[in-house]
Amino acid sequence: MPRPRPPSRIEPLTFPVFGISWFGNPGDGTSYTAYCGGGGSARTGVGNSCIVQTPASQNGMDVPLTISTGDDIGVALQIYQNPVTGKVWLIVALSHEIHRYSLPSGKPDGVINVGEGVNAVGVNGMTDQMAVGCDSGLVKVYAMTDEDFATAEPAHVCEGHEKTVCACTFSMRGGRLLTSAKDGTAKVWKNGQLLATLECSVEDPKAKGPKPKRPPQVLVRGCAFADLEGRVALTVASGRRGAAFLAQWIQDENGFSCAVRTNCSPCPISAMDLSADAGLMALGSVDGSIILWDVAAWKTMKTFKEVHDLPVTGIAARPFPVPLQGEDNGVQIHARSASADSQLACLTLQRKAPKQGGESSSSGYFGLTLLTRLLYLLMLLWAVYPIFREGQQKCLETYQTTGLKALRQCIVEELLIAPSWRPGVSVPPH
Repeated sequence: MPRPRPPSRIEPLTFPVFGISWFGNPGDGTSYTAYCGGGGSARTGVGNSCIVQTPASQNGMDVPLTISTGDDIGVALQIYQNPVTGKVWLIVALSHEIHRYSLPSGKPDGVINVGEGVNAVGVNGMTDQMAVGCDSGLVKVYAMTDEDFATAEPAHVCEGHEKTVCACTFSMRGGRLLTSAKDGTAKVWKNGQLLATLECSVEDPKAKGPKPKRPPQVLVRGCAFADLEGRVALTVASGRRGAAFLAQWIQDENGFSCAVRTNCSPCPISAMDLSADAGLMALGSVDGSIILWDVAAWKTMKTFKEVHDLPVTGIAARPFPVPLQGEDNGVQIHARSASADSQLACLTLQRKAPKQGGESSSSGYFGLTLLTRLLYLLMLLWAVYPIFREGQQKCLETYQTTGLKALRQCIVEELLIAPSWRPGVSVPPH
């Protein structure tokens, strides 16, 4: 496995990871990162856990928070903050249940029994709804508050997907929900009602020759809204093997239509995440590579080849392009990825870390400051030199004959302030 060049880095973990979430507040720079997974049961001694990097731990003032998940392995999670109360929460999908924890304490705060295996979770912007994607293809939407995690029964049950749901995400406004599944589709919902079905494809329009007799299975591993109202959707689709295609869907008077579809990877994509400002997309492939995609320019920003030894199981894009707490030496991490190879990758677009007061930086700054001061001194000497020459001519003899007191008076009257009794000086009347 080729190691990414610094300042990107690889951090070893103690267990395989299957889900990751990264929350950032652009106002105060608060940042939380959490990942979950495991390798067995509590009885076998392989701890199933959820690790949370809190603001204090990222600043070196504490250790990361470890939450044991017992015999269940977390496969999906999300960190969210209530915009009204400011409370930060973590939800984790464990088998057929959803557990909620208060951050930064990690205190348990409610459990929902979904009744079947859960594979994806998502919370809307107002944090009063949670979508749960199930292995059966159902999507269940629960109402919740800070005081009550969620109602016992879902407010809506969205029926339409035929296979396991891979992703659930809400629009920032408009109350729309976007889901994708292993049935080759992504669907747009509102209040439990189906608004549109996006039929994804993995056929290369540039490919020549006869088409395969049996169409390949299409897996839509990721989806996201690229606007506030939920009228622009992004999907990434691939087969069991072969190339992956990234598509942009735009709603018009006739519904959603595919505006552009691009081959984004030579092998299937297994994980996807879009930044909160919809500018940066992070894609993880089955060969362990990471792709950073510029949504506005619709092109690859950078590809990190085979970062992981196994398929990428969890990926998180940088939430906002602003400074966040816990960033080392001014390096802005643009994506975090994890895999069953028990490694966490922290990847950046920066070519090198900025200098932070090292020896070369310090000496360079000192040299620049000294040069600036010398220039100021030369300018000052150039300005006062004529005054010095005039004072030498007018007051030197006075000092030699009369003394220091007369010299001071001479400098004031002859060079600095002309007295009113001197001929040629005009004094305004009182």
